[in-house]
Amino acid sequence: MSTLKVDNLQNTSGSNLSRIIQHGQSIKTDTSSTANTSFTDISGLSVTLTPASTASKFYIDYNVNFAVPGSVYSGSVRLVKVVGGTTTDDFYVGDAAGNRVRTSNFTWSTNASYSEFPMYMFSGSLIHSPSTTSAVTFKLQFKSHYTNNFIVYVNRNPNDTNSDNHGRAASNLVVMELAA
Repeated sequence: MSTLKVDNLQNTSGSNLSRIIQHGQSIKTDTSSTANTSFTDISGLSVTLTPASTASKFYIDYNVNFAVPGSVYSGSVRLVKVVGGTTTDDFYVGDAAGNRVRTSNFTWSTNASYSEFPMYMFSGSLIHSPSTTSAVTFKLQFKSHYTNNFIVYVNRNPNDTNSDNHGRAASNLVVMELAA
């Protein structure tokens, strides 16, 4: 892992901003899919960093190319954190409301012809304070919202025909530790 050091960075008001003291990145260029109705790790989209101090903050940015089958099906992606083997899944999701899924990103497909062709760009950016000096892993997970093998996809669409009318994409996760 390389370390990026930025000194004397200032915002428009002239006050100093935090230094980036380390960073990590994962880039996923292959495809993944799941029919699981429970959140499942997206292989290749995790970053682990050990904070320099309990006051450190992490800037997290992700982009996931995501697709669901046509004919009105849905799927989700969420960002989770793992510290000491304990997974926290509620620091970047929507509020609880009845039976609705708490997730970072969510989509429905339409019930139109060609609705199985689009990929959606799911993204998120946040600053998080883990308040630990233990290794912290940030990772992305996905799930299908329907049983009976309705599959959701990363970096490809459900139709994935071998032609120049279809594409494959890349997804990424970047984590930067900001000095206290």
